[in-house]
Amino acid sequence: MNALILARRIFAVWFTRDAADIIRHRALLPAVKALEHNSQCAAIDPTATIKETSSCHSHFGYESVSKVNPLAFGWRKTTDFSKHLVTSKIPQEQMPNGDRFATPMLTLIDYANENVCGHPGLIHGGMTTVIAHSSMSLVAAINAPGKSIVPVSLNMDYRKPIRAGDFVKVHAWLYDQHCVSNSASGALKLKAAVHFYSLNDELLVEAISDLMVTTASTQ
Repeated sequence: MNALILARRIFAVWFTRDAADIIRHRALLPAVKALEHNSQCAAIDPTATIKETSSCHSHFGYESVSKVNPLAFGWRKTTDFSKHLVTSKIPQEQMPNGDRFATPMLTLIDYANENVCGHPGLIHGGMTTVIAHSSMSLVAAINAPGKSIVPVSLNMDYRKPIRAGDFVKVHAWLYDQHCVSNSASGALKLKAAVHFYSLNDELLVEAISDLMVTTASTQ
């Protein structure tokens, strides 16, 4: 580990990186290069995609929150790139099945902004929640363009802390849907899941959420 980064972590003294520096560093990451050269996924614009919906809880495009937009890649078909939910930690939920959806999974490479610390050197839990909801809303927006997407529940399991100033790899997918019986607008309730990993593939956080999807005019 770079000695300067180590010293900052030990003494909880953090610097502020500018967007250009983050983008340069990110472009060199092996995880980014692997995604860019993987024929099973393609880069997408998260801000443009989410703007086509009436989704909330998105940090895309807000420089004060994220500094730079994450790199986002939509997967063309189910692969073994993601790991299943650990059912002993999140019980009574069926396993994700990407075959049900045209775009089964989304992967983000995001920067944990040092300006959203909770404890010194660690990303605030609220920011983790925002990234999780943003990721799950984005994968829903890919599958339901032009719809209104509203998170209605969230269950998060924190495994390891996310360090401010680090890059994280986020996988998100949809794994169930059903019609809302008392809705005249044909509303759907989607189940979504998200995993946060370090660039060393350590599982940091996993979460599941229910998302309500309706026509935008009904909201």
